[in-house]
Formats: sequence, C-alpha cells, structure tokens
Amino acid sequence: MAYAIYRHEKHKHMGTVTASSRHMTREATTPNADPRRADQNQILIGSKDPAADVAALVPALDAVDEDGKKRRRKNSVIALEVMLTTSPEWWVDATPDQQQQWLDASTAWLVEEYGRENIAHLRLHGDERTPHLTGFIVPLDPENGHLNARRWIGGARRCAQQQTDYAAAVEPLGLVRGIKGSTAKHESVQRHYGQIAQPIAKLSIARPPRILMDPGGWAAEQRQSLAQQAGPVFARARTAESDRTARKAAEAQAAKAQGHADRLQAAMEAQKALSARLRALPLPDVLDALGFVQDKTEKARWKAEGFNITVGDGAKAGKWFDHAAGTGRGGSIDLVQHVTGSDFKGALAWLSNRFGPGAAAADLTARLSAQAVSEVEAAVAEREPFTPPQEAPGHWQHVREHLTEARALPRGYIDRLHELGDLYADTKRNAVFVCRDPVSLRITGAEIKGTLPRPDGTRFTGMAPGSRKDGGGFRVGDITRAATVYLVESAIDAISLFGV
Repeated sequence: MAYAIYRHEKHKHMGTVTASSRHMTREATTPNADPRRADQNQILIGSKDPAADVAALVPALDAVDEDGKKRRRKNSVIALEVMLTTSPEWWVDATPDQQQQWLDASTAWLVEEYGRENIAHLRLHGDERTPHLTGFIVPLDPENGHLNARRWIGGARRCAQQQTDYAAAVEPLGLVRGIKGSTAKHESVQRHYGQIAQPIAKLSIARPPRILMDPGGWAAEQRQSLAQQAGPVFARARTAESDRTARKAAEAQAAKAQGHADRLQAAMEAQKALSARLRALPLPDVLDALGFVQDKTEKARWKAEGFNITVGDGAKAGKWFDHAAGTGRGGSIDLVQHVTGSDFKGALAWLSNRFGPGAAAADLTARLSAQAVSEVEAAVAEREPFTPPQEAPGHWQHVREHLTEARALPRGYIDRLHELGDLYADTKRNAVFVCRDPVSLRITGAEIKGTLPRPDGTRFTGMAPGSRKDGGGFRVGDITRAATVYLVESAIDAISLFGV
C-alpha cells in the first residue's frame, strides 16, 4: 500500500527561510541528493532564489492596512515550507505518465488550498531517491492582506483535514491517506532511506552439473530458486512504507499510554551526549546557517531582519546577546530557539538537519555540562555548615601515642594542639586535625589521619566529609605575625616542620 504524504513547517524569520532556501537550491550540502541527477530538478513557481521570492510577498514590519492595522505582527508566521510526496515504493512501479499526473494533481491541490498568489516558490526535487515537491507559502489572508497562517493550519483538526484532502486529490493514482489520528511522528528522510537501502542478502546460484542433459529445465529451476530467494527482498521494498507506518502508529500509541517513556528516552539520550564529550557548535556557524550577515567592521555582531546579535569570545565564548530584543543566553540551542521561535526539541531537530546528529548531540553535551556545573555550584553554595567528626576522649591516649611514638612528633606540640581543640581523637581512633578560616578562625573542615592499619598495611588519610579546602586549613603558629610562611602537604608535615 502506497501513501500520499503532505507536511509543512512554520517559519517566523527570514533567517530560517534563507537556511531552508539553501537546501532547496542545493547550495547547502544535501547527503540524499545525487548531483548526477540535478537536471531532474524543476522550478515550477518562482525564481532561482526561493528566499527572495518569499521576501517579495512578506509585508514589511511597519506595513498597515486601510484601517491602520498592522499586516504583520512580530511573531507572525511569514512562510510555510511545504513538502508533497509519496511512499518510495510507488515511484518504483509508476509509469512516466502516472508520475506526471501526480505532479499535476499535487500542484493543482496546493494552488487550490493556498491560492496561486500565496505560493512564493515551488520546485520539484528529482535528484533524490523519492522525488518530491517542496516550496514556500506566504500565508496572506485574501480578505485583508494580513499574515494569517491560522486560516490554513490553525489547530490539529485543520492540519489533519489537509492530509485527508491531499490524499483525496491523488487517490486515483492508487495513493491513500496515512492512519488518521495516529500520534506517530515523521521520521527524517535520511532515516527512512536508510531502512529501504539496508543490505540485500547475497543470492545463491547453484553450480551446473558437469553433464547438463536439459539446459532449459536447469535454467528454469535456477530462475525459480532466485525468485524465491529475492521474494522477501521485493516484499520488503513494496511494503516498507506501510510496515513503517503501522509500526510507528503502534509505538506511538504505546508511548502515549506510558507517559514516562519519553522522559526515560530523553534521559538516555542526555547520558549518551554527556559521555561523548564533544565540543559545542560555534555560534558564528549557526548564525550563518540561520541566514544572518556578519558586520564588516564589528566581526562579533551578526544581523538579520528583526535581530541584532553579538557573540562573545574568550571567557564569554558561547554566549550571545540580541540587542534588538534585549535578551541573551548561551549555546546554539538557545540561539536557535530564540531566532526560530521553536521549542527545545524543534531547535535540536533544526541543528541536526543542518549540522548532523553528532553536532547536535555535541551542543546538547555542552548545554547539559554547563547545567550540571551550575547545579553543582548551587549545591555547594547551599550545603549545610561543616560538622566536625565526633570527639572520643577515651581514644585520645591511643592517638597521642601513635603521633608521638610512631610518627615521632614533639609531645609538647601535640598536647598544646589538643588543649586548643585543634587536634583530637574520633570514634574510629583517627587523629582529627581541625582546619580553620585564617581570619575568623571559624572551623571549615578537618584532616583525618588513621592510626590503625588496614588489611593492606596502609592507614587512612583524607578530609572529613563537608570540608572546604578553599575555606581554610590546619595551621601551627600565628601566621599573621610570621616573617615566613611555609605551605606543606599535611598537618603532620606542618607539625614536623614547626618542631625543627
């Protein structure tokens, strides 16, 4: 079963229109296009510059009607990018006459649906495995000349009706509508082609006998064998689209019934992106793809209609600020969301289409890494004050003997530190060296030295949980009056040096 396919995508800024225009004209790299078939592409409506065709129809920001009302709001949809095509298997069996009928019927439906005056550009891409129509519609309301995309695509029901109407227009060619009401989402063209183009199993041909009594009969047997071997391959090719649609519908319904599935998948993808440790997309490259123009005198500034964006460098690399909107953030995901007016998933999809999935994952990595760092810093700033390990006076004598005998530290210094509360024994017979802020003398942490050997013969050494190394350290003597200050690795080293 072959399907009629119609899709549209909203554009609110000329920057994204320009970026899509470069794909239509093949100025941008298009992996699915075969340069050897470029002569099969046709411009049906408009000029060689799709973006210029759109700009010629879009009202200016200050344009008003006879009543003084603006014909274009700041967040208006200025263009609808449309695509009309069929299941890939339909093109395999369609005759040239049927293919032309599809082209004529699809164009006629588009003209009837939106009006010829609103079709800024329309072209046929015949250089891909599945030919398709693509172009731009400028949604000008015929009643008042205002931009009014809602007239055509307002709400899910209206969009579903367009799918039904288009399928009806090409139904005589054996094409049908997809599953109505399905929550399945469209796959990318690249991914779909990948399914169709999976490797075909090597066909097995028997070696003929040395003496061939019946050549014709043997040849017939081999033809039948090859047909049986290739049968599943042909069946897969002819049913790929229907199988894909049915599978997607089932998966989508299951995901709808289990709301947590999306969140789980997002978490898995986020983990994959974080583990990749790739770099973020350079903002100038993203701005260029969005159709912005770099200022000739101020290289950090990029401009497009309604936007005036400066990108940071050095310590502020990855940051951007839109002077026209008075807002700014960091990373290309936020930038694409701001310029295109899309949500987070839409921005990721756009980046993936223009720069590849790996690059989009790289930018997501940077975004999530920055978010993680921010959360860690916030957790550190909001943590509870340090609580020293519990003192155990009954173990002090054991700790004192270990420090003075096993470590040969001066008894006088050890006893004095104990009296000051800067050294004591905890419940595990560890020596606890108190760390303080050098000015306020507030306790900020503790260094712990084990006195009991572990199974491998070593003794524990480390900082007590919650200690802040940046808040202070263990000290011997009055550093505020010292002529020379020595920095050592541990408290025991400090006591040894002080006693020299």
